[in-house]
Amino acid sequence: MKKRKIRAQSVFLIVGVLGCILAGCSGKMTPRKIVDQMEKKIAGVSSFSNRVELDIKMEEVVHYTKVTMDMTMENTMDPKAGHAKGNAEVVMGGVQLDSEMEIYQIMEEGKQVTYSGLDGQWNRETAESSSSGIALDTNLFTEIGDSMDQFQLAEQPVEVGGKNCYEMYGNVTGQQLVGVLGSQMIHGFGLVELPDDSVIAELEIPIIFDVYQEELLPARMQVDMTEVLNILYDQLGEKTDVSNYAIKLLFEEYNQVKEIQVPQEIRQNALPVS
Repeated sequence: MKKRKIRAQSVFLIVGVLGCILAGCSGKMTPRKIVDQMEKKIAGVSSFSNRVELDIKMEEVVHYTKVTMDMTMENTMDPKAGHAKGNAEVVMGGVQLDSEMEIYQIMEEGKQVTYSGLDGQWNRETAESSSSGIALDTNLFTEIGDSMDQFQLAEQPVEVGGKNCYEMYGNVTGQQLVGVLGSQMIHGFGLVELPDDSVIAELEIPIIFDVYQEELLPARMQVDMTEVLNILYDQLGEKTDVSNYAIKLLFEEYNQVKEIQVPQEIRQNALPVS
């Protein structure tokens, strides 16, 4: 009778374990688990396209700056390259400009080369490092990995592009954010001057991060630097009022981008930036 009881308990235990495995039962989902699984998925991505929206409004004693930007971006992993194109509304010193922007970022002879176009006028700039810019890579979230343990997971999924997503929120340092988005994006693609980068690196910046539930790939990032910049300017004794400093990055498609090449006409006409 005792042996039969032990055998029955063993059967129930095995059934329970198998049921857990079949149901994907691996404990409660956490931001760390989501990011760990996402990093495995994104390692196999060859390209992705996304959309960047910037909304920046800053006012000093005699200057008002407004930057509203909507750009589409494409990235390939091998070769590592990026292409961005869109419109920017810029207000500076009482003058409003509505411009078309386009950027190519590629590797040439081991160096990162950026071709920047504004209303058809092109510049070429070379950097020794490829750590920042629009040519994002598959380890773009490695920088914030340590912070994920402090993130919170929303109780309910959110919808991005008609798909359910996990939503996580928390703070990252300015240095980590630059590692993810690149310095150019943080500075409004060169249209906004912020305090010294070493100061920005120490800031604690709130971020909302969504991940597609089915694909386990990045869906959206929302960054709001308004409050932390106002606090920073107050600490520095500068009379700058930041009414909005928001960046939104939407990941729309994966593995659909063809090879990114800089047109020969742009290569020939781009002016070098010293």
